[in-house]
Amino acid sequence: MLSGARRLAGRSAAREGQVNREISLVCALWLVLAAVLPVNAQTMSYADAISQLAAACRNDIARYCKGVPLGPRLKTCFDTNEARMSPQCQQTRAAVYTSISRRAAAQRNIADACGADIPRLCGTSYADAHLVECLLSVSQAAMSPQCNQTFTDTGWRTERARQ
Repeated sequence: MLSGARRLAGRSAAREGQVNREISLVCALWLVLAAVLPVNAQTMSYADAISQLAAACRNDIARYCKGVPLGPRLKTCFDTNEARMSPQCQQTRAAVYTSISRRAAAQRNIADACGADIPRLCGTSYADAHLVECLLSVSQAAMSPQCNQTFTDTGWRTERARQ
């Protein structure tokens, strides 16, 4: 009877350890995702993207992409050599490309995302040359959530604040 109780207690302790490891793994995954894909966060600037890639991928660029200019050719070189790049470079590259893709999409789609807001807030029915100034001049609370997030993702709000 005593050995059966010990086995049951051992299994219970082992199961508890397994559950704790699973919880720790889930928590670690959430922390990584929160760092890489922040909700409602500003997308990174192109200058920040270049700086982060240069810092994290310096050795990989020298080894696999030496002499390749910034731009599409460097992205192609990274894509071609991804499996050989260091884990730090791979993580940074993924975060940078996700952020820059999100920024470019927001800039491309701002007129659609803010279609209802533009006439109401800017007094015009289309996205013209004064759209950025107009959206900067209104309260974020006055914008629809979709328009506000898209405008944030464009990076125009923080770029103007830096000027």
